[in-house]
Amino acid sequence: AKPDDLAAETYSFCGLPEGHRMSGGLEHDIGAARLGADKCVNATRDDPVEAARASTGGRGADVVLESAGHPVAFRQTTEAVRLGGQVIWLGKIDVAKDVNFRWGSLMGEKHLRRSSYGGARPRRDFPLLAKAYLDGRLKLDDLITHRMKLESINEGFNLLRAGKTIRTVIEF
Repeated sequence: AKPDDLAAETYSFCGLPEGHRMSGGLEHDIGAARLGADKCVNATRDDPVEAARASTGGRGADVVLESAGHPVAFRQTTEAVRLGGQVIWLGKIDVAKDVNFRWGSLMGEKHLRRSSYGGARPRRDFPLLAKAYLDGRLKLDDLITHRMKLESINEGFNLLRAGKTIRTVIEF
């Protein structure tokens, strides 16, 4: 329900058809559209679950990627996905935190999966991803919104907390 711009790039890289890619976030919306999201939802103003349902005629999304790592976003994924759809949780969250779900949102043969690196096998997959990057099919450079020196790292963290950066590169 709240995939960030990396999820939008994943949608594009995987070749999901037009009209099926949605991103929710704050300042990231501009980047998400540039990276292939067909619709951007500001989750601080609009309900991403309602947006997903409105975009699918009330059915819900086929696949929902969560990469924000926020308890509310985890809950929203189960509400936004269609019956029989697939939820993939990519976001990291403190293992001591609770995440609450409406029991009914877990029904209907929904496929819920927690994933790190998408189940990648580094020895096999990382060279394929590197080649995709070098061939221009995986647009990682477009995710970099800021570059700064190590001395400015606190400014980088402030941008991150404010939701005003996608990826920041710290240069030594």
